[in-house]
This record gives sequence, C-alpha cells and structure tokens, in this order.
Amino acid sequence: MGNGLPPTPTNDLGDPIWIDPGTSARTESPPPGPIGLDAKGGTPKPTQASMADQIVAYPRQRYGHRVGDGECFTLTDRALRNGGARTAADFGQITPDADYVWGTPVALADLRAGDIIQLRNYHFLKHVVTQNDHGTETTDEERDSSHHTAIVERVDGNGAVTVLEQNVDGSPVGRNQLYFSNRTTTSGNQTTTITVSGTFWFYRPQAR
Repeated sequence: MGNGLPPTPTNDLGDPIWIDPGTSARTESPPPGPIGLDAKGGTPKPTQASMADQIVAYPRQRYGHRVGDGECFTLTDRALRNGGARTAADFGQITPDADYVWGTPVALADLRAGDIIQLRNYHFLKHVVTQNDHGTETTDEERDSSHHTAIVERVDGNGAVTVLEQNVDGSPVGRNQLYFSNRTTTSGNQTTTITVSGTFWFYRPQAR
C-alpha cells in the first residue's frame, strides 16, 4: 500500500538523488576517487619526517663500511635516493669540484636530522684549557681542502652537529661532531674555545 508520497528519484545506478526543495536542484553523490593520494600516480609522497628517518638510517646501517666508490658524494646521493628524496643531480650539474645543492636552503638554527651539509675549505680548531694543572688539549680538524658533504644525524646545540660521513682522509662511513659557530664556554675548571673557518651550506631534502 502506498504512503501517498511521490517516488524518490534515483540516478542510473539506483542511488537516491537529493532534491533541494528551495531550488529544485539535483545534487548527486560525487564519483569515487583517490583520497590523500596523487590522482595520477596513486602513490603518496613520503612525509618530511619519514624521509629524514630513512636518509639517516642509510649511513647508520653501513657504519664502518665503504659505500660505492667511497666518496662523500656517493654516500649522500644514495641515502637521499633511498629516502625518496631528490638529489644534487636534480638541482644542477655534477662536477668534481662543485658546491652541490641538496634541496631547500635552511639556517643553522633550523637544522635537523636528515638534513645535508655542504662544506668548502672547512676547518675547526677546538682548544681545551684545564685551569688546575695548566694542561691543554687541542683538536684540529678539517675536511677535504676543496669540498665535502655530510649527513646530519643529530643537532647537539651551540653550533655543534653530529654527522654521518665517509671519505674523511679516505675513511669508511663514520660518525663525527662538527662545529659551525665560534664560541668559548667554561665548565668547571675547563675552558673550551671553538674556532671555525670555511664556507658551509645547510639543505633540507625535497621529496621526489
């Protein structure tokens, strides 16, 4: 038995069509489509955090080993590709003495794990003086006389950064602390002075 109401209109698929009584306009449900994905590729891009984790994981997993031809560029290039990031070849010509670009420039204050540091003629001098016995300890480090590339593992603060790198005087993948600002600090009976020279750039990798 009928209810006295007109039948509900439907589309070709049998789904009900809602009619706004104020406008009599017909509004149908939108066709299904990809949600949160690139409609063309259907594959979501990695988040910045997950990409950074993968970039750092690559040299960690190869600690103490030589990657590819042993060059600093090779380690960084493969780490970025492993993380789904664009590499220096996407930003300019790769030549033996280029100052490579690895992504979006960032400031030292914004540096974080997974970022890339490009250095030229980099050198730091760490001088520690102990007051009581008048002893001194000096650390004098530099990277390749022309240029070098390193991956940020951890930002330690006060201009200090722990990096993963290879080809420091021919070394395999290793971990070192570098400094990027001059400072003098005193702790107990020790005074530490850091002096930095050279040119360096900090980059945030970009997803492919």
